[in-house]
Amino acid sequence: MTFYLSMEKAYSNLKFYKKELILGPLFKMLEVVFELAMPFLMAFIIDEGIDKALNFDDYSAIYIPGLIILGLCVLGFFSTLVCQYFASVASQGFGTKLRNTIYKKVLDLDLEDAERFGSGALTNIITTDVNRLQVSVAMMVRLVLRAPSIVIGSLICAFVINWRIAFIFLGVVVLIAIIMAIIIISSSKQVLKVQHTLDDIVETTSDSLNGTRVIRAFNNEENEIKKYETKTKKYFDEIKISNVINALTNPLTYLVINAAIILIIYFSSSEIIAQSGMSKGELTSLISYLTQILTALVVVSNLIVIFTRAFASKHRVDYLLSLESHIYKNGMFSEKNIAKGQQIIKFDNVSFRYRDAKNSTLLNINFEINKGETIGIIGGTGSGKSTLIKLLDRFYTPSEGTIIYKGKDISEYNFRELRNEISIVNQKPVLLAGTISENLKMGKQNASDEELIKALKEACAYDFVFSKNGKLNATVEEGGLNFSGGQRQRLAIARSLVNANEILVLDDSSSALDNLTEKQLNNNLKERSDLTKIIISQRVSSLRNADKIIVMYHGQIDSIGTHDELLKSSNLYKEIYESQTREE
Repeated sequence: MTFYLSMEKAYSNLKFYKKELILGPLFKMLEVVFELAMPFLMAFIIDEGIDKALNFDDYSAIYIPGLIILGLCVLGFFSTLVCQYFASVASQGFGTKLRNTIYKKVLDLDLEDAERFGSGALTNIITTDVNRLQVSVAMMVRLVLRAPSIVIGSLICAFVINWRIAFIFLGVVVLIAIIMAIIIISSSKQVLKVQHTLDDIVETTSDSLNGTRVIRAFNNEENEIKKYETKTKKYFDEIKISNVINALTNPLTYLVINAAIILIIYFSSSEIIAQSGMSKGELTSLISYLTQILTALVVVSNLIVIFTRAFASKHRVDYLLSLESHIYKNGMFSEKNIAKGQQIIKFDNVSFRYRDAKNSTLLNINFEINKGETIGIIGGTGSGKSTLIKLLDRFYTPSEGTIIYKGKDISEYNFRELRNEISIVNQKPVLLAGTISENLKMGKQNASDEELIKALKEACAYDFVFSKNGKLNATVEEGGLNFSGGQRQRLAIARSLVNANEILVLDDSSSALDNLTEKQLNNNLKERSDLTKIIISQRVSSLRNADKIIVMYHGQIDSIGTHDELLKSSNLYKEIYESQTREE
């Protein structure tokens, strides 16, 4: 998929949390300093304090360092609390802003890009991927500096105590770094595979939930269950490989560290026995520092898992955010008034091909529409009827030719104002969870109740709406599932009529209506003589009274005329009419 680089990236929103990203690690570094100081104090207590207490009955060399250690623990605790607070503010705030950014981007995507991504992938990005990035920010503040600092600080302290033993420390760190590098390379590719498989599962789940009625109607439950089990088995196999790779980190780290502890005890004991300069306290300190390195490296290994997944998610989020609309949205022209009977729309030699498609969906389309006319569009499945409307509402841009709206190229109009003038009712009516009033006001937030009632009456929806408890404030469930197909269509038509200023497009949106209701709807729409109506339908009876009917065939215009004219001049239209008449 072609895309253009954008300045907006997954981690761009971190710029709003500079204070937290600086102060959080600084407080964590204070804890590191306190932690590194404790083994020296413990060595002093073992070598000096215990000797003075046993031989001179002087306990000051025990309780004074002990109190200092206690103080360092308390200070370290509060430093950790402050760091955790900053990490929480930064990660939660970052996650919230990123979700908002992605949601805005999804709504701003070209229709073609949104359809290519698929609802499953987009849902996963805005939930799973953002959660992973959010966790990575928290870990960035809390542990990214702490773990390496503990390792480096412990190495330095080990060299201060005994440079020969310290080389064992250094070898441990190098060996574990090699192990981790191998694991990172192996794991990162596997994480991407797991994520793509999860996208597929989410999309399948969504499709199955939306199509439950169809699945049950065709007794297809077993096939769908098998299909789903195949996908989940694939996910299980892939995530098992990923988890096995990541699970190797801790055991290998512990193995290397424990081997190093054995070596240190062996060589240190030899020096202590030989009285060659190493004390028991220093041995204890060295083991303590090695334990700190072990803990830090285990944390690093877990961070590797977190950041490997986070960077896979970052790649997906960056890709989504980098997509730029191919449709120019900030044209110079806005609302322009024209008189009834004047040309409002002209398709001038328009052709359209979907991206990466070999053949054109529309080819050399030419027709004109005057304000106030009712235009019918009819044709077989795949003839390009709905694509015409997608071009008119600028979901897509013509590959060739020009669409003229009110005398100007449609691409030169302001995007929002153009859509405020064109109201579309799609083939599948979409209602959002909320109330009837909220759904009707989608295109016109300040619409009065009187306007809503008028639109409901015109759409033949008034009676069933006002028979419900709450009337305009009656609940609409997700997808409008508490309404029948015909009721959803009429509510969608009413919603478009509330916002209809210039053009109303009905894209096969009366297919669920009975003939009597459809006839009443058409009569009501006739009274809106100032409104230009474009009606797409498979039924000749829905279009026969239109001022002009456009007959589409395989992406081209077969003929244009009134119902009576087409019966004489168009064999295709006559064939459609006669087949439907015979059926009736």
